[in-house]
Amino acid sequence: MEEPQQIRQTLSKAERLHGYNAINTLFANGKSFYIHPFKVVFVDRKAEEDGFGVRVLISVSKKKFKNAVDRNRIKRLIREAWRLNKQPIIDSSSSGYRPVDIALIYTGQQKPEFILIQKKIKAIIKRLIQDYEVAD
Repeated sequence: MEEPQQIRQTLSKAERLHGYNAINTLFANGKSFYIHPFKVVFVDRKAEEDGFGVRVLISVSKKKFKNAVDRNRIKRLIREAWRLNKQPIIDSSSSGYRPVDIALIYTGQQKPEFILIQKKIKAIIKRLIQDYEVAD
């Protein structure tokens, strides 16, 4: 009897969007939508490029949250919510191997609770999967 494959719920460097050219391409050519309190920008990557299937960039405005402690706390909450809920989008991406870059930009005015962020991240992932199916 085979054991089910254990899914690694990590957020490695390969899963994070970094690099000037990659970020520039995302914001220059990406499509976007808004699910309060997040603006989401995403773009399909060329399959030939190296890297993980789904890469994510997380941003919190310095203008709205002056203290770095607050910005970092919000980013940690968003990363944790993404890490726990990313599996459906990774599965949909790897099935057709359509790599995608995603930017999650927090635009809220107050410091959020983890439960709210997790609920919104799930909604964002569901919307991204729907957009994938329409694009196919």
